[in-house]
Amino acid sequence: MISSALLAQNSSLNGTVIDPSGAVIPSALLTLSNEQTGIQRVAKSDAQGRYAFDSLTPGSYRLAAKAAGFADTVLNKIEILVNQPATLSVKFEKVGTATETISVEAGSTQINTVDATLGNAIESHQIVELPSYARNVAALLTFQPGVNQSGNVNGGKSDQGNITLDGADVNNQNSRSAMSSVLNVTIDSVQEFRVTTTNGNADEGRTSGAQITLVTKSGTNQLHGSLYEYRRGTETAANSFFNNLSGLPRPALLINIFGGSAGGPIKKNKIFFFINYEGRRDASANSALRSVPSPLFSQGIVQYKNTAGAVTTLTPTQIAAIDGAHIGVDPAVLAMFKLYPAGNDFTQGDGLNIIGYRFNSPAHNVQNTYITRFDWAIDDAGKHTVFFRGQLQNYWNNGSPQFPGQDPSSVGLDNSKGIA
Repeated sequence: MISSALLAQNSSLNGTVIDPSGAVIPSALLTLSNEQTGIQRVAKSDAQGRYAFDSLTPGSYRLAAKAAGFADTVLNKIEILVNQPATLSVKFEKVGTATETISVEAGSTQINTVDATLGNAIESHQIVELPSYARNVAALLTFQPGVNQSGNVNGGKSDQGNITLDGADVNNQNSRSAMSSVLNVTIDSVQEFRVTTTNGNADEGRTSGAQITLVTKSGTNQLHGSLYEYRRGTETAANSFFNNLSGLPRPALLINIFGGSAGGPIKKNKIFFFINYEGRRDASANSALRSVPSPLFSQGIVQYKNTAGAVTTLTPTQIAAIDGAHIGVDPAVLAMFKLYPAGNDFTQGDGLNIIGYRFNSPAHNVQNTYITRFDWAIDDAGKHTVFFRGQLQNYWNNGSPQFPGQDPSSVGLDNSKGIA
């Protein structure tokens, strides 16, 4: 999958510059700096004191304001979230000289007063710390109000969801699920997760369900990395009702997920890199069910229920007597029936001649995911930036054999690739 026509993945910051009395200040000089990458943007307030910074990448920012006759003002730790426009007023606290600076904290996350979208953004540390089944980032959709476990949003169907990664469409057209991406989005590679459950903008998607926006991490001026491993074992699993009924032990469950990430500068304030590798190894088992001849049917004895509802049998001799040609039971078929394992589940089939055979089947799974991202600030004014994100996944898994000891009946391969 290759995409160059990207959907919305950034945000904006706007507001009004005012003096201590609340009057607007035109022509104030504002400098917005990304605290992680050092990239700067410059703007001036208009005649009504309004300012705007568009197309901002998610992150933490610092806003410095200068105006003639006032002490400089600096607002720190302004959190810009993906697809969630922020509004922040800049207030000069006192009349002063250019050598004075007043620094304040921006405080809590800014409220979206720009559009009518409803939803939430989840940041990187929250994504890592929140529980998620199978480490599926898109499944965090279920934490939102109005969403059920199937991905239905406010009554809308799950297949009406839309997922983008770095602005590129990553909807899984096979599963058609609101919580399934065609590319494996690893938890340690995601900078932000944003979901819009109601009133999505025209730039967010083409469907009536949840609009999920994922943004890959980028490098910063500081070198950062991580190593991780997660294990789940059989000791935390329970057996199924039907396995217990058939006298089978609980299937093995052994899942190991491991990986690492690194990000940093190639050239400070200009070029950055981020890489992530994640592997998964499953040495587990699944409960498999097959249909086999019952012990009596394997001997050529047919069972049926008569009109009174009682079980009646026909022996090979009786079958030959009923048969007009007196051929009877075929010895070749009886020889084939003896190759089948003895059934252990009488809840399957007709319970008389055909019954179920349940067994624990090995289910091995190997997954390797590779993610790389580069960011380049082309000009010093921060108006032009370019990023490249490439992803490769090599997955292999085996299906259940027809019967124990045989080769897997199928092998699944997934070599999906994505470039944005």
